[in-house]
Amino acid sequence: MENFKFDKNIQHVKKVIQQSSIKKMGLTSLMPKYVQKMEDLRAAPPNIVIAEAIRTAGFIQNKFKQQVLKKKNKYVMGLGVYKQLWYDDFRKVKILKPAAVQFQNVYKPYIGQDLTDKTLLVTRTGGIGDLLFIQPNLIHLKEKYPTCSILFACGPQYQSMIEGWGCIDEILDLPFLFTYLLRSDYHATFEGVIERCKEATSVNAYRLFTKWMGLDLPDEKLVPTQEPKPGKVNECKKFLTRNKVARGFVLLQLRASSPIRTPSPVLWRKIIEQLVRKNHTVIITDSPHMHLQIQGFIDTLSDDVRHCVINFTKESQTLDYTIAMASLADCTISPDSSLIHIAASLRVPGFGLYGAFPGKIRLETYSNIDWIEGKMDCTPCFTHGNSPCRNTEGNNPKCYNTINVDNVVHRVEKLINDKNRTVCEESPSGDEECNRSNS
Repeated sequence: MENFKFDKNIQHVKKVIQQSSIKKMGLTSLMPKYVQKMEDLRAAPPNIVIAEAIRTAGFIQNKFKQQVLKKKNKYVMGLGVYKQLWYDDFRKVKILKPAAVQFQNVYKPYIGQDLTDKTLLVTRTGGIGDLLFIQPNLIHLKEKYPTCSILFACGPQYQSMIEGWGCIDEILDLPFLFTYLLRSDYHATFEGVIERCKEATSVNAYRLFTKWMGLDLPDEKLVPTQEPKPGKVNECKKFLTRNKVARGFVLLQLRASSPIRTPSPVLWRKIIEQLVRKNHTVIITDSPHMHLQIQGFIDTLSDDVRHCVINFTKESQTLDYTIAMASLADCTISPDSSLIHIAASLRVPGFGLYGAFPGKIRLETYSNIDWIEGKMDCTPCFTHGNSPCRNTEGNNPKCYNTINVDNVVHRVEKLINDKNRTVCEESPSGDEECNRSNS
């Protein structure tokens, strides 16, 4: 579930939603039901609601974009979003109410039907990885049904990535207008496929998503693909020139959206120190609002290390900047978060640090990605969202502290060497750049 930061017009919810409102939306409880198998999930109504705006109000989604709910319009949203937006505690007024129509009564799930001249509406409230889990299926559908129209609803912070996907015809903000639901022939919503289904604890996410859509694509097709925007690549190259990065570099993402999937600064410091001492330049990416925090972390590094670590966060104004920078990297390193999936989609080597979830259920279909898992009695715990970890040191889970840094750096260097070897094999004999990279 995405975290929303509200402007002065809408504050965090304190007022409890009445049970009568939940029933009007076609649901039985605010607590989503956890199921054993995907078939059980299909049998239950999705935790998606249709709400009508009682008054016009604005909110800011994920510190990214001002959005407006207009009075009398109907919107489709996840139950969690409704819980955040329905009541303005500052003004003590309701913003939303259940619409007269229930989602389950107009929901037409897509499970492999013919899409010739049809419109498919796809929606997912998760993060970047979740969106990339969907993409191979949409590429397949667009190739099989070239006359179909695919609408994709996601958070605005991800749309700079989605707009580069040739399989998408129209991008919608979340929440989206009810009229889009009506004009679509089929709907693909992935609510609960990972979060509320026990199958997700043992089955790779790409296999789950393709099964959910009734496509069951083979593993070789379950890898996302995208190209960086040339303009953003050029800007990244200029950034590298300004920072005197004359050779390859390793791109790092230090944190995930959830604290339980975020390794400690102590572990990152050890990894970075070893990378630099093995002559790798390190670049750190994140959202611009994290610039000061990332710089504060860099400033704690020793003098002989700090001069080879570069803060890219201020320049990464939108997601497509990080995609462009990743396309230029020798390798990426990240926790269970977006950068590892971006690297796979660009065919750039990537290395993941995992704890709460086993790496295979996210990364197993990738050929150029490796990972390591922190091991404790409580791992993997399969804890989603911002639920706290029971075994922390500071604010970070202890399981990451069991990761062997020497092993990480050794395997990262192997990924880089394998990449360089492949590039050289595909280059003309005696290529000078290849000789340099392997020396």
